[in-house]
Amino acid sequence: MPAPTNTLLIEGSFTELCEELAQYLDVLRNNTEGGASVSAEIASQLETLRQQEQQTDEKADLTLRDEVLKKIVAAGAILNSAPEKEFIPAYNLLVHLIRQSSDPDIFLSRICIYLSKPVTSSPQFGPTLALSILTTIFNTLAPSDASRYHIFLAIVAVIRQSGSTNAYEALKAQLTSQLPTWLAAWELDEEDTQKLHLAIADAADAAGDSELAHSHVVEALHSIEASEAASKESRELAVRALTSALTHPAIFDFTSLSASDAVQALRSSDTSLFELLEIFTADTLDTYDDFVSSTPLASISGGVLAESGDALQTKMRLLTLASLASSTPSRSLPYATIASALGVADTEVEKWVIDTIRAGLVEGKLSQLRSEFLVHRATYRVFGEKQWAEVQGRLFVWRRSLEGVLSVIRAERERYARELQQQQAAALAAEEGKGGDNKKAGGDRRRAPHHQQSQPQPVDLLGEGD
Repeated sequence: MPAPTNTLLIEGSFTELCEELAQYLDVLRNNTEGGASVSAEIASQLETLRQQEQQTDEKADLTLRDEVLKKIVAAGAILNSAPEKEFIPAYNLLVHLIRQSSDPDIFLSRICIYLSKPVTSSPQFGPTLALSILTTIFNTLAPSDASRYHIFLAIVAVIRQSGSTNAYEALKAQLTSQLPTWLAAWELDEEDTQKLHLAIADAADAAGDSELAHSHVVEALHSIEASEAASKESRELAVRALTSALTHPAIFDFTSLSASDAVQALRSSDTSLFELLEIFTADTLDTYDDFVSSTPLASISGGVLAESGDALQTKMRLLTLASLASSTPSRSLPYATIASALGVADTEVEKWVIDTIRAGLVEGKLSQLRSEFLVHRATYRVFGEKQWAEVQGRLFVWRRSLEGVLSVIRAERERYARELQQQQAAALAAEEGKGGDNKKAGGDRRRAPHHQQSQPQPVDLLGEGD
């Protein structure tokens, strides 16, 4: 897979290397299919180039080089029959020569086509050999070189065809860390951008990575210009993206799809499919059941959803429970309410609640004792006027609750203030009562000496000793 940019060093002049490669191509062609000699076709041009190697007429030199390379590259498909040990050196030599042309991109795109096809000399290791060559080409080009786009497409195609898990995982890591940077550097138009995302989506589908595939199908969808939204190709892509989103067990947000011009164009071309999108975006299970009873899935857009009835109903139940949880002001959902909304038995409620929690649509706590689900968090499927009204209602509930809490706090504060005043008044009264007793006791002490003058005084023997 693409790595830090490096260089490819091959010794020899352009004419010497072209002659060597042409002779090698002739050997391969004679061994397999025969045909005209490449060496003979370019002999006169190579002779002219040899004479010009010491001249400064660069324009004439590049023109002749391109003419020589056209004939060599045209015969280059035979390299896929080269022995394993010669495959990589031969392609490296061809790439080295192509990089000396006036417009390497013309020839590199042709080489990418060759390498995207089977390597007949090594059916088992052919994809690995092709990836090695493509990676070398990719890394020898400057990061901003638009030729990298064609090389990358070829790399993705080889990985998709090979079915290699390791190669796909390496590609996926590069997509996460490098793809946005590459897209910005290559400055692709809408058509090339769409082609790249679809190539990645196809590779992801082949690897069983439906989530990554869907995300790149959506990216391709958003690259469609509004003027092309109603075209046949755009419709097919919109149907693919919408079908993928509806049937994928982990996709519950359809906002990005609804924002696409191509998907909006389905309102006219595929009315039933678009109506189904609207149901999954905002409606509940009862609406879905009514729709399916009147419009069988097999009749929608050529039957793209004919085999998806169970998956769609399961997802619709999860979405219905999410809507139920997000629209309940009390945040407490009785089992009976859930069972009625999902069309299941009371004994199945806990299973569906757990599945909805695992899907990340709600958070909460089940109470078997009280037969209720206490909602902690719920995901809004859409957020419009209805949802603002629900938020407003919930805020009113919270406001009343806070007012009740404040009322309790205020009453406790007043009670505490009253008790404090009472305690302070009691303490003051106690102090005043103690002061009166002290005065009375003091009067008695003043009279006591007169009554005790006739009493004998005790002798302090220790004091005398001192």
